[in-house]
Amino acid sequence: MIAVALAAVRRRRLQSLVIGTVVLLTSATTVLAIGLLVASSAPFDSAFARLRGAHATAGFDPSTNTTDLAATATRPGVAAAAGPFEAVSAMIVGDRNARLPAGLVVGRADPGGSVDRLHVDEGGWLTGSGQIVLARDHVRTGSQTWKVGGTVTVNGTSLRIVGFAESVTATAGAWVWPGQFGSPTGWQMLYRFASADTDDDVRAGLAGATAGLPDGALTGSSSYLAVKLRTNEALKPMVPFVVAFAVLGLVMSTLIVVNVVAGAVVAGYRAIGVQKALGFSPAQVVAVYAVQVLVVGVPACVVGVVAGSALAVPILAMTSDAYSVAGASGVPLWVSALVLLAVPVVVLVAAVGPALRAGRLSAVQAITVGRAPRAGRAVRLRRVLALSRLPRPVALGLGAPFTRPARAAVTVVAVLLGAATFVLAAGLAETLTRVAEGVNRTGAAQVLVPMMAPPDGDPGGRGPAPGAGRQPADPAAIRAVVAAQPGTARVAGLSEATVDLVGSTQRISVRAYDSDASWTGYPIITGRWYANPDEVVASSRMLRLTGVRVGDAITISGPAGERRVRIVGEVMLNGGDPTLVMDVSALSDAAGAVPPRQYEVSLTRGTDPHAYADRLAAAVRDLSADATVSADTQENEAIAVMLALIGILALLLGAVAALGVFNTVVLNTRERVHEIGVLKSVGMTPRQVRGMVVTSMVTVGLMGGILAVPLGWGVHRWIVPVMFDAAGFGYAPEFVSVYEPWQLVSLALGGVLLAVLGALVPAGWAARTRPATALRAE
Repeated sequence: MIAVALAAVRRRRLQSLVIGTVVLLTSATTVLAIGLLVASSAPFDSAFARLRGAHATAGFDPSTNTTDLAATATRPGVAAAAGPFEAVSAMIVGDRNARLPAGLVVGRADPGGSVDRLHVDEGGWLTGSGQIVLARDHVRTGSQTWKVGGTVTVNGTSLRIVGFAESVTATAGAWVWPGQFGSPTGWQMLYRFASADTDDDVRAGLAGATAGLPDGALTGSSSYLAVKLRTNEALKPMVPFVVAFAVLGLVMSTLIVVNVVAGAVVAGYRAIGVQKALGFSPAQVVAVYAVQVLVVGVPACVVGVVAGSALAVPILAMTSDAYSVAGASGVPLWVSALVLLAVPVVVLVAAVGPALRAGRLSAVQAITVGRAPRAGRAVRLRRVLALSRLPRPVALGLGAPFTRPARAAVTVVAVLLGAATFVLAAGLAETLTRVAEGVNRTGAAQVLVPMMAPPDGDPGGRGPAPGAGRQPADPAAIRAVVAAQPGTARVAGLSEATVDLVGSTQRISVRAYDSDASWTGYPIITGRWYANPDEVVASSRMLRLTGVRVGDAITISGPAGERRVRIVGEVMLNGGDPTLVMDVSALSDAAGAVPPRQYEVSLTRGTDPHAYADRLAAAVRDLSADATVSADTQENEAIAVMLALIGILALLLGAVAALGVFNTVVLNTRERVHEIGVLKSVGMTPRQVRGMVVTSMVTVGLMGGILAVPLGWGVHRWIVPVMFDAAGFGYAPEFVSVYEPWQLVSLALGGVLLAVLGALVPAGWAARTRPATALRAE
């Protein structure tokens, strides 16, 4: 039996190549999909355990004795500790006066250790003074300004950027060599406790660790649970998309490999009949085919797993970046082992089913089924097409699939799944693109003018800290300069504050505009934009957390009093805080005078945003303001990962579907080799033969493409609302209704394109076959 199976593999080299390629691509797709599923399962917990994250990050007064601080590592309940590290709170200034938010710069010589192992994802670690490693999370916004090899200024000292690193619990904004700044402004200690499941556990552990220190030595602390909560909040919009598309890839890959392998076995019915005529039992027939597909499938699966693991590395790195956790090294070994076991089993089952059916046939029946096209309707249909006015090659090609309806149905399914993947991929890509444009509002407010120092009267002094000698910003003067700048179409000042919602314990963030802001581009989910100071619009997060609805009247309160407003619309906002958007006069009644923190600018048609921003930045720099292109400040790691995933899976599954078509055309061409020889002997040209073979797949491709459109459209219509609901956001109608009629027609024709591409190579072989060779092959 083994000898027969090996001989069949050698004899049917092309068929073996097709099966092997399909199994390889399926294995690669499966490894990638499961790897993404694993990466989406509690990524913070995985990164925290792998990098020995700190349960508590503690800051201490600079006068605290470092020997006493080091001794806290041995206190009861402390499992491990790192430090003390020198710490300085400072602003990092880069080229062109670019600034990062004020953060903690820590002196640390070693990125490893028993607590808070730093993940260096670009460049390298410090080797001495004069260098700095920036925290990746600290530079996510506008990271194009910060590059390895560039220079920054910290507290008047120029430092060279040598790398970017990630701390799973965000223990610092940057790291420098110990002693870089002389006397520190504080000390940092990092702790892991024996028990740290709750906030009470962390507080108790920190209290025990610092019990012997002087009063006031501990100046502040943060818990890993707060970082975990923020990370999990950021995960909600991402995980459902990854899981859904990964599962879709698994299902489609499995169905297509079953179709291709089963089709190959059905095509071997004649060989099965010969084997039974030689005395093979049904069990032996099945064993022959099991060995035949495993000999091809197992090595292909191994290669596919290796290729999929390599492909997964950059995708997992992008996923980790989107999740704001330190990147994983790659696909876990158990995933590779699972795929190496599961895919050959699927291939084996796909082969055994048809082989069992053939094994129950008599030898004569198997040979007849394997060689003779079905008579009846198929023959009558071919005669009708032959009598039509269609060119003879076209008529013969269109009638060919109906002689093998089962095989044609299998091919239709392959095209259907491949084309449906393209339909879904196109829809999801358009949805994600619209979401990115909507939440970032880059198409409406092309230029932002932030204040580089808080204006006079800014409550609480929130906002960027002033630089040396920088005066408070003058909003009125800045607005006048912006309005006078050539290319300015509209301008609106944005103020921000936090207020209380009367009757609720939930604090509400407020974005307030000092003029008409209907043009600023917030996607309207339900209702409408506010028309006067008595009306507001609310974010989806605000409505879900407070239980209020569009149309309800609410009361907000602040230091200056209360204000009653009515919610007239729900908008999508980038960020998880519950937020209201309103007129600044309504906010002033509750929070008092709140000057603008930035101006949003819409440009006239044809104005170059970068040139405009450069001119405006030079004009407002002396007024303690800056100008940036809004598109340059937005980074959507999650959307970038999803778009990359969609493209990769669509290409992989499309390739598998095209191979399914290729396999069918090869089988049909080989069965019709005598017919092709006769046709060529009576004058059919190679070009007509090629056209006939390609046309034979047009009907299959058209049927698959037509069926794929409602399938892909329906899955998209179902999956987008589910994902937004899981993320806790509402969605605007334009995020779901993304297909134009002409796009659906084009996507349906994509099934034809997929089928034609799969048929081109075997059609070329048939066209080059000599009549005598074809007739002898029969």
